[in-house]
Amino acid sequence: MPGQDSVLIEESIPGRLRADHFAQHGWAHGRLSVPTEGSDWEQFASAWDELVPDPYLGEERCRRNRRFGRVLAHRDGALEPLRGSDFFQSKEINRAFGGRLRVFEPLTDAVLTGPCLPRLLRETVAVVNEAAGKQDWELGIHFIRVIADPGESSEPAPEGRHSDGHAYVAIHLIDRHQCAGGRNQLFRNNESRAQFSVVMTEPLETLIVSDTTMEHSVSEIRPEAGTGSGWRDTMIVDFNRVPVPEEVTGRTYGFIR
Repeated sequence: MPGQDSVLIEESIPGRLRADHFAQHGWAHGRLSVPTEGSDWEQFASAWDELVPDPYLGEERCRRNRRFGRVLAHRDGALEPLRGSDFFQSKEINRAFGGRLRVFEPLTDAVLTGPCLPRLLRETVAVVNEAAGKQDWELGIHFIRVIADPGESSEPAPEGRHSDGHAYVAIHLIDRHQCAGGRNQLFRNNESRAQFSVVMTEPLETLIVSDTTMEHSVSEIRPEAGTGSGWRDTMIVDFNRVPVPEEVTGRTYGFIR
């Protein structure tokens, strides 16, 4: 196991996402096994074209479209969509946007019931459960497109280096379109040197992070030279422990197949 002050070398070709690496280091980098070709994937990825402008950016140097949804992932593998698309972080957790309730446009029913999202969620939950122990999770699912216009750059994470106030966070790359930048870095809490650094380029290239022991950042994106606007599409999944599923708000008692 590398020392806590070492920097792990960037992986150019991501392999399988490994739960043992996640359990040992507090993070893992790899790819999910969901196919990223064919009509099912194309329909899923096209959902990022239907995102709406984030109304909470204010003066931040970021142009971002998004939607948000919630799912209760039961320990038996069932996925239950939850009503409500409100999202709150404290000011201590998110210095840029914390301290206020944000309500985003919800994920569409077509996305929730389509073939790709349930499989993505189940594979991600399986990795976390293998490392952390099988349990019930409330998942916060963020579809995000960060856009950089010609001559400008855009910050995917205006809050800078941060943790998000969850147990675990999974960052899935969906697509990149004629953009440069977007380097993810992972840090142990209170340490200055990055443990890992990568520019994710492959669809479903993924980082899973222990949000209680690690912090993460992502650098600005900018359009590639000689192109128009560029963008970077990601799906971020927040994991929050659920001691009592009956007390989770917004339960629908319906299940995604």
